[in-house]
Amino acid sequence: MKKLPFSSLRKLLFIVLIGYLPVQVQAKEIVFAFDNTLTGPGSLDGMARTKMLINSMARADVKQAMFLIKTKAITPKTLERLHYYDQTGQLLVNAGHEFSLLHRPKNYAYAIDILKANAALEPYAHYYKHISYPFLHGYGDPQLTGQLRNFLAEHGYLPTYTTTYVHDEYMDHLYQLRIKGGRSVEIRQLEKAYINMVLDTVISYDTKARMRIGFSPRQVLVLHENDLAAYCVIGLIDALNEQGFNVIAPEKVFTDPVVNPYFAADFSGRSNAAVFAGLNEGYGYQADVASAEDKIKIHHYLQKQGLDTLIPQ
Repeated sequence: MKKLPFSSLRKLLFIVLIGYLPVQVQAKEIVFAFDNTLTGPGSLDGMARTKMLINSMARADVKQAMFLIKTKAITPKTLERLHYYDQTGQLLVNAGHEFSLLHRPKNYAYAIDILKANAALEPYAHYYKHISYPFLHGYGDPQLTGQLRNFLAEHGYLPTYTTTYVHDEYMDHLYQLRIKGGRSVEIRQLEKAYINMVLDTVISYDTKARMRIGFSPRQVLVLHENDLAAYCVIGLIDALNEQGFNVIAPEKVFTDPVVNPYFAADFSGRSNAAVFAGLNEGYGYQADVASAEDKIKIHHYLQKQGLDTLIPQ
């Protein structure tokens, strides 16, 4: 009898697990994850941005998001913001200490990086050793990736995954350039462009998933802790709710692996979606940087709102 390849076995496991999932798990649910945390000031002071973002989410009845922490960004100037994440009950996630370690060839370098970040985050009440690590996207050396997964399992780390990535950092960059130049921006029009950009990405992923696996999987949407997110998050949550998406707490997802079949791929990060549903094909390391194609799409959202002056000439 011909043996199925391992990837096919994982897909089969996913299909079997779906049959046992309660109906509510198949609802249109979404988790917010924020990258680029603890970055410096823009049009807003860093602490003001953090408070506006978290307080605005709470006003829209979203009490918790996932904050991906690269601990190299923890300094005396940013420490108060990290405390605020924790005090308001946000889920703190170990994203390593230094992103440059992504391309180090030795396994011990990854281990040291993760342990260093763990030591910095361990004192915080809402850090539970959840990890989000770029090398685990599934595109690195298979032997090294396997060793790293074993290391994480042996040291009690808990996996997370993300499914949907939006290049709001590029739109925020264009906004900051405009503000630094002493020029004004129609913030309401910019908010519409931001919300439409995020909403289209979420709906596109949901549509593709429904076609391939027959239901709406929980999405983990990666945004960035920037000024536009702080300004626009209430409107974004309202727009998602209008489209039938319920923004839920990450603890609901990542503390219950039994009802999350993506966990069958263990620590594979974003590649879980590709394993099970054929989603996010070709989603490699550079996805975290807006490509020329991404920028053209974002320019289109700005143009539709009459914001041509933000687009580089």
